[in-house]
Amino acid sequence: MNTQTTMWLKPSKSTFSKQVKIKLAVWMLVQGTLFKFSPHKLNKFRIWLLRQFGADIGNYCFVHPNATIYMPWNLIMGERSAIDFDAMIYNLDKVMIGDFVSISYKVNINTGSHDYRDPYFKLITKPVIIQSGAFVGTESYIAPGVTIGEMAVIGARSVVTRDMPSDMICFGHPCKPYKERHQA
Repeated sequence: MNTQTTMWLKPSKSTFSKQVKIKLAVWMLVQGTLFKFSPHKLNKFRIWLLRQFGADIGNYCFVHPNATIYMPWNLIMGERSAIDFDAMIYNLDKVMIGDFVSISYKVNINTGSHDYRDPYFKLITKPVIIQSGAFVGTESYIAPGVTIGEMAVIGARSVVTRDMPSDMICFGHPCKPYKERHQA
């Protein structure tokens, strides 16, 4: 197959300014050392580091040292929320997490994709919103532009590509709401 005649993609330019690239490089260095190797009990230190890089984090939050926060300046967390180990917060756009939210281990929250119709494969970003009281189960994937409603439960390994309603237990590939979440 001759790629010269079938390939219509063009070389793309970065969406990010030189200043953002430098800021990101410094953060990656800090995250890969001070953040990652901080003991589990030094959560306040990790929160402080995130705030130094622009994260807006409420009181009594927890971020595991093995979690990856790609761009802290695009992270907003309410009070008493948690991001567990090996979670990937790929926040090229805003990720807004409400109060009392639990992001389980190995969850992937993604705010970026590409326009496959564009010959330059242009970057597209959309914010992700996880409202208060929600729980996102192990190894779930949250796609760009998704809102997870208040008190929703996303079951383990779900692939969430559209908004999920409040007070519902949702799971699957693709994720769908199945039943109401009742208070005890």
